[in-house]
Amino acid sequence: MKKIFLLFSLMLTVIFTACGPAAESRETMHSRAKQVQDSIANSIKSAIEEVSAAPNAVIVADTTKKNPQ
Repeated sequence: MKKIFLLFSLMLTVIFTACGPAAESRETMHSRAKQVQDSIANSIKSAIEEVSAAPNAVIVADTTKKNPQ
């Protein structure tokens, strides 16, 4: 039982120390996230500008039909 517990605790120690990004990876991840965030913001901004620059649609009523009275 002691051997199993020792093996299990050793495995957990190796797993916890081996996992997780390095500091360089975190910095790269944050810079990439900032680029993606800026790209999405620019896409939304350009879409809003495109819609606001488009002329308003004019709805014309159909006057050819007669009202039954």
